[in-house]
Amino acid sequence: MFHNLKFLLNSVGIHNLLISLITEIVFKNCIMYTKCQRKIILKFINNNEGNLFIDEKVLNDPLDSQIQIEIDYAGINRADILQKKGHYPPPKGESEIIGLECSGKVSKLGKLVKKFSLGDHVCAILAGGGYAEFVNVDEKQVMPLPSNLNSLEAGGLPETTLTVYENIFNVSNFQKDESILIHGGSSGIGTTAISILKNYTKNLYVTAGTNQKCKSCIELGATEAINYKDLDFEEYFNEKKLKVDVILDMVGGEYLKKNLKILNFKGRLTYIAALGGIKGEANLLHIMNKQLKISGSTLRSRTPLEKGIIVDQVQKEIWPLIEDGKYKPTIFETFKMHEVNKAHEVMEKSDHIGKIVLDIKGEQA
Repeated sequence: MFHNLKFLLNSVGIHNLLISLITEIVFKNCIMYTKCQRKIILKFINNNEGNLFIDEKVLNDPLDSQIQIEIDYAGINRADILQKKGHYPPPKGESEIIGLECSGKVSKLGKLVKKFSLGDHVCAILAGGGYAEFVNVDEKQVMPLPSNLNSLEAGGLPETTLTVYENIFNVSNFQKDESILIHGGSSGIGTTAISILKNYTKNLYVTAGTNQKCKSCIELGATEAINYKDLDFEEYFNEKKLKVDVILDMVGGEYLKKNLKILNFKGRLTYIAALGGIKGEANLLHIMNKQLKISGSTLRSRTPLEKGIIVDQVQKEIWPLIEDGKYKPTIFETFKMHEVNKAHEVMEKSDHIGKIVLDIKGEQA
């Protein structure tokens, strides 16, 4: 092409120096055009003062240690609501796009990726970026789909499963046949905890806000479900003369004092949220005399290496439960990308039982 261009310019008497300059400019423009042609436009959910809408931008290539996933489904979590309202920003250097988990297909590999191949069906725990057609994520945070799950079920799997495993088994050091209380039993975290823990203990208690939610929790495998609007959970345990070894709490606030009273000797209380308030009253004598341990954690701010450790544990301990049919994710409802505000409304009303999932691929159908 460029040889023909030089011949044409020579034939009309253009000076050689000018010919070289024109040829160089044309060549650079052709390279720039080719690069632009290769750019993929990414559709994603943007946020304007709490209003979510579909937007577009250029998709970046994955870094050397990252996998690019073409997303099928993205789980919706309460943390997404907080980020939308400006209360829970992503860690520095992570995607500003909302979304902490996804499922999909590997579409591109970084140079150093070893565990996955193009076309693999996977799910991943994210620090951000789930509400989009594609996401780049460190391979340590990526898991192959359990053999008996579809992409929809896997789209709401990583965040709750890793949160439950880390906080109950690692942080709280839960042991087989111990007693445990899960607050928010009908939430995504709650239904995941029930589905996993029913395989480890027959002393599994939960709280929920309606009789229907309590019934659903028992059907999932809870030993007993307490409607906290009808009966104070502390009163329930006092009347039954029961104590629990572990409590997983996402409520906080006034629950702190009650939690401490119903814990067993050397009991463990772990916080993963504080929906009922960040401050609570505690009797220090309960903590000292019963040698209690109070802790809390989040996943989002952890490094890929730290998340990768939990990912490996979950694949070793929980994936077999799924593949043996002993744990199945509970999906409440799915929404298309353009229905994301409606999906968040459902989450904020707290009428759901299980996971709410965003159908990314379905938007393109």
